[in-house]
This record gives sequence, structure tokens and C-alpha cells, in this order.
Amino acid sequence: MLNHQASTVLVECPETRELFLGQYDPGYPGNQRWIGRVKLLGGNYFAGKDQDASPRETVMREIAEEFSGAQAGEDEIAGKVASFASKEDIDYIRNALLNSSPEMDYFLHQPSIKEGKPDVYAIQSVFRASVPKEFMERVKKNNAEGKNVINEGLAVVKTLDDLAQGNLMAQGVTGLIISHLSNTFIPHDLYEAFTFAPIGKPRASYADYLSDFEYKDHTKK
Repeated sequence: MLNHQASTVLVECPETRELFLGQYDPGYPGNQRWIGRVKLLGGNYFAGKDQDASPRETVMREIAEEFSGAQAGEDEIAGKVASFASKEDIDYIRNALLNSSPEMDYFLHQPSIKEGKPDVYAIQSVFRASVPKEFMERVKKNNAEGKNVINEGLAVVKTLDDLAQGNLMAQGVTGLIISHLSNTFIPHDLYEAFTFAPIGKPRASYADYLSDFEYKDHTKK
């Protein structure tokens, strides 16, 4: 029984060995020890709550929401000195992220470490986007000028060497995924009992998973 299924995109520049990643900022309301850590971009599908038909639809929806450029456009019309990148830059970044290919599904099992709390089972579907050096340069230029390219949280550029050295630290499963796909060990803080297993390419629809899994019904409390 899957609690949820995440759909995320690993964004890399082969020329520079740099990755484009999200970063939890101090305003994140969830697990506080993740603040400052990097993560893959995307979000979750909850059965009964979300209407997406497939992992690809979920990651496309999440990217479109996170890189909408709406706030940037509003600030430009109002003549404000925006804290957002230009709409042109955000559109460029979003379109590059939407041009991703299915890479791998990972089965995740997190045993409960608190009495009375249930274990968590999930799948993380990972898509991969290869971007040119210009993409990373645009992001770094906006970051240097204090302009956000993403609506929520932060977005950063880091090399594989940076992550391997713990600069910055990766959120739990993010480190495992990057390690697996890059053949570079990335530190993580998950304990040994955590199950992390590649199970093949992301499937064409959520219905295609039902031969092996069930989804928790999030319409019920």
C-alpha cells in the first residue's frame, strides 16, 4: 500500500557536471532538519486528492506551478524592482525542465521509528533533463542578483563534487537517487533499515502500477 508517489526531475549539465536543484528555505513548514538541504524538483501524487493520470503528468504539473513566472510578470507590469527573475528567464528554465525523459522508479520503505506510527511506503519516479551551460549561467546570474527563479523555496546550482563533499547536504532520498544515477557517492542521513530499490522505468499511467501496488485513498482520514 503506497502512501504516495513522488514525481521529480534530475536536471544536469553534462558539460559542467552541475545539477540544478531545489533547496528547502527557512519558511518550509515540514521536517525542520531538511531546511538548507537540496532536493530534486517536483512533487507528490496522492490518490483521491490529485487528478493526474500518470507520473509524467504529475511532474509536468508541479514544474508548471513552481516555475509559472506569474509573480515576475506582475512585478514587471507594476514597474517594481522584482525579487523574481524576469519572466523570460523563468519561461526558459521551465521549458527546459518540461523537456525531460523518464529515467527510473524507486521503491521506498521507511520503517517507523516511533511506537504507534505506521511504516511509510512510496515510489519516487525520476525524470531526467539535460540542459546546456547557458541554463546554469542564467540561474547563477539571477541567484547572484538575489532574484528567485522558483515560486516556493530556493533553487541552486551545485556540482557533483560539491554534493559529494556535503556542500550542500542532500535531503535523504535525494542523495541516494543522485548517487545511483551518477555513480558518485552523495552523503545522506537515512538509516540502514530504509529500503531504496530501483524497479524500472516510470510507467505510462498510475493504473499501470495497480498490478503490483495499491494506493492509499486520501479522501479518507
